[in-house]
Amino acid sequence: MKSSTLLVILVLQAVLAMGIFAAVAKENAVGDSKAIDINPGQLKCCTNCNFSFSGLYTCDDVGKKCDPVCKKCAVVQTYTGKKFKCTDTFLGMCGPSCKN
Repeated sequence: MKSSTLLVILVLQAVLAMGIFAAVAKENAVGDSKAIDINPGQLKCCTNCNFSFSGLYTCDDVGKKCDPVCKKCAVVQTYTGKKFKCTDTFLGMCGPSCKN
């Protein structure tokens, strides 16, 4: 039992370390061959901020427009019409929670 718990902890640490190294490699990369586009800015607000094991965050909020710091704004079709979602990944938190 203890050895399987230790194995799970070691695997999770390895995954986290790989994510950190990937983020550092991304910051040091040059040219258009970058695998992940990291936005170092911070959104004005984000209610649905999601963390991945790579150490990056994404905001799943959909609204009337994207935040000005957003580099990649995607159109999302909803039942009420077109909305927009920032598809950037962020190093650190997305931003404070939005107050509706």
